[in-house]
Amino acid sequence: MEDKVISKALATYYATVDDLSDEEFKVEILEDGPVKRIAVNGAVYEVDYNVGGDSIHSIILNNRSHGVQISGIGDSKYEVKNRGYLFQVRVIDELKKMRLSRTQSVASGRQVIAAQMPGVILKVYVKPGQKVQTGDPLCVLVAMKMENEIRSPIDGEVKEIFINEGDKMIVNDKMMIVE
Repeated sequence: MEDKVISKALATYYATVDDLSDEEFKVEILEDGPVKRIAVNGAVYEVDYNVGGDSIHSIILNNRSHGVQISGIGDSKYEVKNRGYLFQVRVIDELKKMRLSRTQSVASGRQVIAAQMPGVILKVYVKPGQKVQTGDPLCVLVAMKMENEIRSPIDGEVKEIFINEGDKMIVNDKMMIVE
């Protein structure tokens, strides 16, 4: 069943396949029930699946069953085997995509690290005066039951920290300054 997306997504993910490095797939979860409604790049599908073991998934798509083996192989990366084909797929959520785009852009000078979504500080990895490299983990913000590692956008020094473990954050709350 293919339709155009008409409802608001419950969650959005972005997937890339190693062999198709120039193409990114936007995957939106529209309904989460016994049969899931998802959209891939705007085309809507009804998908039913069952987990048959640690990594075996039975996926029914368009009334056709697919036995797919999915194994985690690293940070947001999965190995997917289907009908003799092997793919390496990277799947990230919206927050991680936004964070990656910020660290991949050229940032310089004083950086105020702020909460991008409401949550609770689970862990603070750094102290004032500590030197950090671009991409180094600064803290963990738990939002919507997911742990989101906040990373340094630049090489520099942690100048100020405004958070402690257990602190509740709202959008745009200052967490720390890296300069």
